Amino acid sequence: MDKGRVAALDAGRALAIVGVVAVHLSFQFPNLPHAVALVARMGQYGVQLFFVISAITIFMTLEIDHERCPDARHVTLRFYIKRFFRIAPLYYAAIAVYGLISYGAMHSGYERGWILGAHGPVDILLNLLFLHALSPTAINNVVPGGWSIGVEMLFYMIAPLLFFAAMNRARLMLATAILLALSIATLYVGDCRGALHCQVSNNSFSYFWPPVQGPCFIVGMWAWYGFRSHLLGTSNIPWRTTWLYFVLAVTFAIATAALGVWLAKSHALAPIFAACAAAAFLLFVCSQGDAARRWAQSRVALVIRQCAAALGRESYGIYLWHFICVYATFHFFAETFRQSDKDMSIALYVVTVLIALTASYGLSRLSDRLIQGRATRLSRKLLKRVDGCFQSSR
Repeated sequence: MDKGRVAALDAGRALAIVGVVAVHLSFQFPNLPHAVALVARMGQYGVQLFFVISAITIFMTLEIDHERCPDARHVTLRFYIKRFFRIAPLYYAAIAVYGLISYGAMHSGYERGWILGAHGPVDILLNLLFLHALSPTAINNVVPGGWSIGVEMLFYMIAPLLFFAAMNRARLMLATAILLALSIATLYVGDCRGALHCQVSNNSFSYFWPPVQGPCFIVGMWAWYGFRSHLLGTSNIPWRTTWLYFVLAVTFAIATAALGVWLAKSHALAPIFAACAAAAFLLFVCSQGDAARRWAQSRVALVIRQCAAALGRESYGIYLWHFICVYATFHFFAETFRQSDKDMSIALYVVTVLIALTASYGLSRLSDRLIQGRATRLSRKLLKRVDGCFQSSR
């Protein structure tokens, strides 16, 4: 753990963003072998990995702040300031950038691939307020992939309440039961219209919205409260437990594939199974034995760790900007991708994913320097003022 960062969580973020970029590019390669396409489609569950990591990070930072600041109002205000300035500046920039891209494409006669779905001023306002996950026309049509940011920000709204409500195991279980009951009831009344069984379509509003995705944060919350010492690497974990985590991760991943992209049995349940796979994977990564630690000191492992750390740190920016790369490849290379055979499709796909990750990383670093860095400095100034106000009122 370095300056509040956990290496395993950055590794998880790196895996998640690679999966997200991979799945969004895979649709441009119709001649990919079926097995490769299925693996690529599993990349969509990188979002649930992000959700689990986000929940773990939130409760970890809330605990750290609570140790320094006993006043719940102080902790809560610090949390909202940090989260807003971490998410909002780049997201607002993305609203402007993708709006300009869509406007320019629409007035230049480019194909629909460059143009966002139909939306109006109210949808833009909902995105500015981070309430767009509640609207079918606002959830993805203002910023591509914006649905996950909307779901995450809605969870941020209640995260401090959950933190203070879950100070003991009984209250944590009660909070979990209430949240799951609300998710099920909302899905039953809203999307299923009172039916005992309904089929939620993949990548639909019903799939994206909070009642389906919200339980992923509960999994992350339990991962932190139940296994914090494992996640932080402060406890000795038997090798049997390490491999149990690995088996659980594989089992939940297979279940996710069966429920989602493979057999498509239940897209409503696939996210929570993906979240369980994500939690088990993180625990496995955090609990490596002596042999794995020795390998981690090798030159190859060091390069991999550095790449993973870099991608993990910039995962939010890469997520926002990689759609520009998706648009560009669709516009300039779609015909080439369609005409390539299976072997050539695999090679082109791997190269395209690597180029998209590199370009998106560069855009993320640029936006970090121009936007996020300034926002971070401003948030630190505000935090100092807030800390001073609470200290003077004691």
